[in-house]
Amino acid sequence: MSTNNFTPITPELVFNGLIDNPGKEIKKRTELVRENNASENNYMDMFANLVRIYGKRDAKDYAKMLNANYRHFDGAIRCMSGMSAHQWINNYLCLVACDLVEHTDYTFKTIGKILGFSQSSFSQFFRSQKKMQPWEYRNLKRHGRKRGFFYD
Repeated sequence: MSTNNFTPITPELVFNGLIDNPGKEIKKRTELVRENNASENNYMDMFANLVRIYGKRDAKDYAKMLNANYRHFDGAIRCMSGMSAHQWINNYLCLVACDLVEHTDYTFKTIGKILGFSQSSFSQFFRSQKKMQPWEYRNLKRHGRKRGFFYD
């Protein structure tokens, strides 16, 4: 029996970044995040597009949107990406969050709202993914160093 060697479909592969000139008032996430790159797998493309549109939701909600049994859905995502659906969603949202923190002047509360997080959970999510606070990440990317919160 032969094994198939394929490239896992990770969030980094499909995420295409932010639009060039985001306006001051963002009403929908899709006005801010570009269409995803095609992964050449329709199921993953549909899933990635749903994550782009709806943001932070439970993986069971995405399975329901795709009319799939959650266990089959999670198994398919694991097979195609090498990570669970929950991990895939978090990695994708982390990419979007990092772009928003680095390239916009939105407050972290606004970024959390754009991504579908409650007011306090965005900072916790960001810290768990990147091992630093959003303001530390913004300073690191803009100034090349972590600066103190109360001083330059």
